[in-house]
Amino acid sequence: MNIHKESEKMLPVGYFPCTQDVSDHGNVSGMLDELAEQAELCEEVGFDGFFFTEHHQQEDNYLPSPVLLAGMIGARTTKIKVGTCVLLAPLYHPIRLAEDIAVIDQATKGRMVAAVGIGYQPPDFDAFGVPLKQRAGRTEECVEILREAWKGKPFSYDSKYHTIENVRVTPAAFQESGPPIWMAGWVPVGLERAGRMGDGWIADPIQSLDVIKSYADQYRAEAKKNNRKPYIVLMRDCVVGETWEECVAKSEPTMITHRYYYEGGAYVADKHLEGVTCADDLSFDLLAKERLIAGSPEQCLEQLQMWKEVVQPDYVMLRMRQPGGPSQEEALQDIRMFGEKVIPNL
Repeated sequence: MNIHKESEKMLPVGYFPCTQDVSDHGNVSGMLDELAEQAELCEEVGFDGFFFTEHHQQEDNYLPSPVLLAGMIGARTTKIKVGTCVLLAPLYHPIRLAEDIAVIDQATKGRMVAAVGIGYQPPDFDAFGVPLKQRAGRTEECVEILREAWKGKPFSYDSKYHTIENVRVTPAAFQESGPPIWMAGWVPVGLERAGRMGDGWIADPIQSLDVIKSYADQYRAEAKKNNRKPYIVLMRDCVVGETWEECVAKSEPTMITHRYYYEGGAYVADKHLEGVTCADDLSFDLLAKERLIAGSPEQCLEQLQMWKEVVQPDYVMLRMRQPGGPSQEEALQDIRMFGEKVIPNL
């Protein structure tokens, strides 16, 4: 069984939750309860998956264990995919990682997805004593070892960072070739790596339509060159409401996130940013132009149809909650609205 072979009648939509607790109380256990509630509702209303990311040494209690969280959600659901997006591959011993992911894949009867990235924040690497300059090489070795390990047979591997002699990982993964490995990568070398090694590519979540189209074309060319079938995961921030005015009123948490990206130099210049000289120049109306999925269900559907036509993604992943908002009650309302009014029409 390979979960990429399921029905493609409509574009599948996954959910990317906020795993940062910015409250004064540090209520991590409450946040975990909220995540489980979100996942159960996602499954009920037609979302296809629920995915976790990873950072370390964060002041906002950023949850650092995406594989464990995927297992937790797998135990609370029966149909949706669970997985990472992304786990920081250079920070793991590949054998330990292969075992943990295989167990979750077995427990969920093949619902696990392993999305990996090389990482970029120094505190993540400092926590594990891994030099940042080794991240690309360690990631490539990790992906190669995972694929061998999930075959369920003894294997050996000898490269720059890992030497493995006649090791058999048990259990084998539930999916015949192991869980799909999606790879993030938003510069030419990352796009090349995803096309050469990945079962899918995760698009940069903050760039505009023209930029993502260019990246997607590069990735597809690399996948074709390496005789791999391209699989594009379109990741977007989403603000949904009954009306545009409602979305504007609750947009500030998303605006804070994107001002942070802009100030950090993460935005690639495009036609929509002409005249923007600082983060305060960004407006919700401006970000909604070919960058967010935003507005009423009808408007969100129109925007997704545009992305389908131009980028032709195979999967969509949405982040609908940011640090600072919306509340859990509002987040659940947004999940239900999107699941009932948008997803069935994709």
